[in-house]
Amino acid sequence: MKKARITIATLFAIVLTGTAAAGAGAAPTSFSDGAYTAEQAATGQALFEQKCSSCHNADFYKTVFQTWRGEPLEYLFEQIMSSMPADNPGSLFDSEYESIFAHILQITGFPAGDTALSYSSGLMIDIEIEAAP
Repeated sequence: MKKARITIATLFAIVLTGTAAAGAGAAPTSFSDGAYTAEQAATGQALFEQKCSSCHNADFYKTVFQTWRGEPLEYLFEQIMSSMPADNPGSLFDSEYESIFAHILQITGFPAGDTALSYSSGLMIDIEIEAAP
């Protein structure tokens, strides 16, 4: 009987630990949840200035976010990857598009978080686009 109590107590502790860990490191589901890291945004700044800023600014992206509001980030991200830069669409690495997008989120007023923006992770499908603050 004592062995069963230890097993149940151990299982209970594991479940509680897993629940706490899941809550602490939960993936973002909106831009406001911190869908990028500050390091990504810093990396993306130079790329944005080189590849994007001659045609796009923060106000442009605020309008884009309003238009795409409620859609999964993955849809917009794939649209950008397939059509930008206009003079050479799809020419950047995924990581470069991710860094540029992180910078865009930063300049439009969304907070950084602990989770890096990552196309290959599959998490972008769960991040809902929202209007800029």
